[in-house]
Amino acid sequence: MATCVPDDILWVLKQLHTHDQEAFLVGGCVRDMLMGREVHDFDITTSALPETTMEIFKQAGCIVIPTGIKHGTITVLVNNEPIEITTYRIEKAYLNHRAPSQVVFTKNLLEDLKRRDFTMNAIAYDPTNGYYDPFDGRKDIEEGIIRCVGDPYERLKEDALRILRAIRFSAVLNFSIEPHLEQAIKELAPTLSYISKERIRDEFNKILLSQHPDLLQMLYDYQVLDEILPGYSKLYGHDQKTPWHIYDIFRHSDVALNHTIGYPLESKLAIVLHDIGKPEMETFGEDGIAHYKRHALISEQKARAYLMDLRYDHKSIERVCTLILYHDYYVKANRKILRRFLSKFDNDIAYAISALYVQMADDYAKNMEKAQEKIDILNASIELLKVIDQEKDFFHKKDLKVNGHDMMQLGLQNKQIGDMLDELYQQVIDDPSMNEKEKLMAYARQKMQN
Repeated sequence: MATCVPDDILWVLKQLHTHDQEAFLVGGCVRDMLMGREVHDFDITTSALPETTMEIFKQAGCIVIPTGIKHGTITVLVNNEPIEITTYRIEKAYLNHRAPSQVVFTKNLLEDLKRRDFTMNAIAYDPTNGYYDPFDGRKDIEEGIIRCVGDPYERLKEDALRILRAIRFSAVLNFSIEPHLEQAIKELAPTLSYISKERIRDEFNKILLSQHPDLLQMLYDYQVLDEILPGYSKLYGHDQKTPWHIYDIFRHSDVALNHTIGYPLESKLAIVLHDIGKPEMETFGEDGIAHYKRHALISEQKARAYLMDLRYDHKSIERVCTLILYHDYYVKANRKILRRFLSKFDNDIAYAISALYVQMADDYAKNMEKAQEKIDILNASIELLKVIDQEKDFFHKKDLKVNGHDMMQLGLQNKQIGDMLDELYQQVIDDPSMNEKEKLMAYARQKMQN
């Protein structure tokens, strides 16, 4: 294990030991090293009070920043890399299921570890003296179990975000959740309402990126899905009476999500939300077959509301909503059709291809006897898009040989100008030879006469 610890971290530990202070690695870094996982952040805990820690490293010539000194955390720059060091602490009664009312520093490492969430995160490690593992966290890691430090109800009532952290660890590490903790999660799920939308969003993102199968079902079973996406569980059991589908809307979305391994977060969010407008748009033909015309538009609108509620940034919201809007857009391995499709994504080839992969995940969750032909078309379309990209066989609207001034000369005004330029742009996408001023002006005149 010691060979896994970077030299700068070992140096920090040594500085504290040299000044007769205890110092350990703690938390996720210890867990991940025990599991052979890549470690991104090394957390150090020490018996030294924050002021003492600051003085030790100032004397060693380091830049020291009191980043969270109120809670015992200071940051030391070692070779221009920030390293956080936190004093052992006890957290008093929590307020609103999230924040402790008071932080008290202690010299007792056991007291510090008692306040932590799960046994696998309550292991301390000193490269010289080895592990301090008072709650058998290593055993739980070996057995693949997520267990709370102490009473799970107490731990979750202290900080409701631990509900989603437990589920996230289960999904990411493929660990099972200990039965008492599982029951506590289900009963205390409503306390997630005390947690900020941003923190819920961040945990939801990590869960989606875990690649664990049947994630929506997992969130549903733990009774947290509607705490993240209110009302989403209404899709559960909503059958799709059409030959194209073999699953209800909820299960279809979950199976589609299973086919997004390696997809970026935006695509996964699009899959989760791509059919949420279906119940509202459901109609039936005389033959009893269901139809869902314009469901993509309604799904996009409802998805936008969800994403805004969870405080996603504007760019991400727009990209996810665009993927949803075009998740059932007809494509074919045809340059004209694909240039039109590409224009919907501002000629961003990678973005357009990701949209086709969203369609593919959607189709893999349908009746394969009907969907296989569409999947073959999508694969061929992706390959042709790559060729179009290499050949730069597409047009940007700014490359039109006419502009708004030309349209004004024809007598068009305000919105008419934009509408006509859009129409001319589509003509050029379909037939690049049309991109000559005389041809475009003639086409515009003809449209105006009609």
